[in-house]
Amino acid sequence: MTIRRMAIPAWAFVGLLTINSPLSAQEKKEEGAAKPDQPAAAQPAPTPAAQPARPAAPKPPVIKSMPQNKVAPKPTADIPAPTVTLKAGEVPAIKFDTPVYDFGRIRAGQDVIHDFWFTNTGTGPLELLRVRPSCGCTQAGAHDKIVQPGQTGKIPIKMSTGHAAGPVNKTVMVSTNVTGEGSNITLQIKGEVWQPLQTTPTSASFGRLTAESMKSATLERKLTIVNNTEAKAALTDIKSSTPSFKADVKELEPGKKFELTVAVVPPLPPGVISGTIEIATGVGDMPKLQVPVSAYVTADVEITPNQLTLATNRPGAMQRQFFVRNNSARSLKITDLKASNEKLKVAILETQPVGMAYRVSLDIPADYQIPEKGDTITFKTDNDTMPMVTIPIKSTPAMTDVTAQFNAPGATKVVTPITEKDVAVLQAQPKKDDHAGHDHAAPAPSTPPTPAGTPTNQKK
Repeated sequence: MTIRRMAIPAWAFVGLLTINSPLSAQEKKEEGAAKPDQPAAAQPAPTPAAQPARPAAPKPPVIKSMPQNKVAPKPTADIPAPTVTLKAGEVPAIKFDTPVYDFGRIRAGQDVIHDFWFTNTGTGPLELLRVRPSCGCTQAGAHDKIVQPGQTGKIPIKMSTGHAAGPVNKTVMVSTNVTGEGSNITLQIKGEVWQPLQTTPTSASFGRLTAESMKSATLERKLTIVNNTEAKAALTDIKSSTPSFKADVKELEPGKKFELTVAVVPPLPPGVISGTIEIATGVGDMPKLQVPVSAYVTADVEITPNQLTLATNRPGAMQRQFFVRNNSARSLKITDLKASNEKLKVAILETQPVGMAYRVSLDIPADYQIPEKGDTITFKTDNDTMPMVTIPIKSTPAMTDVTAQFNAPGATKVVTPITEKDVAVLQAQPKKDDHAGHDHAAPAPSTPPTPAGTPTNQKK
């Protein structure tokens, strides 16, 4: 039996090989010479030469729709609506040269002035809807509001350091007509402000005090005063604006570093106590140093709210609650709870912790009318400092009643015109320091200052 071998044409290897290569000249010759029924010489099948891989077939094109405008951010009470109408395919974008400005180290009282430059990197008009600093000591000047694609604009910022000391960090929120997450950008101004004489911490705060805490603890606050000038300081003539606090100074480094000790002088009246410690420094740049002091003193028995005011015209029956807190160390007992008017129903519930907290509820019927002199809720306690507690109940006349009284026949109406002299007096009054009442800086390190002028920048 004769075994016939046939030459396998090169095209048969295409489906078996991972390399999809064109036929060589030798393969074409052998393919033409071989016939299906014609015997061929016994020889091994040729192996096609390795060829570079063909480039992959191109992917079918992705058909994109025409660019559509995204929905612009909706205006709110703080952010106005855009005045620019974007056309189809116009997408504004904003990029700042640097959103963070570090002004370095400057002396308190100097102003920080800086221009934040930005570019519209989008394809549509960019509109700045609002520029809002985080603090009243920082102001934004007249800025570019509408910037075309590829153009630049700036936002001038001025920050007043006032009496700040230590690290300062302020922000400015910029709202734009850019859609999505990039619509709002936060700019940052940071640096360090130093005082000629710097106190760390900047104030002596005793926080919340009770009668028990004033008996068991030494109520003192220690502050460090560092002289950052070349002259030597001599701290003398220490005065307190309130008899509730006293102060003393100890020199740590001659003329350069001091320790200020502020102490409470009991007994303290309930409520908020605040004042200043004033010290003569002997330094020409800062002859007087003032250190704020404060404390909040609670009574042994504290009621919240401590009175009730009801409108004359009420919609119906209602309930009000009062919370009693025991600030003393021993358990508190409450007895003989009652209201001065029989229509008012009162009840008391002892809450956790036992003997330290109570809740008083007052049910007020719809037909209850507050007498002219008012009503009261009273109860007794076993605390010697507050044996009797009284919660007054008062009325507030409705606005219609006030209007009726003002427009009643025979009512005297006095209208005093404002004269030019009054306007002059108002304009002459000094403006309140914006830095009062909130912290602008944390304590600064006691390193000597480096000369610094008012930092500015200009776009070239």
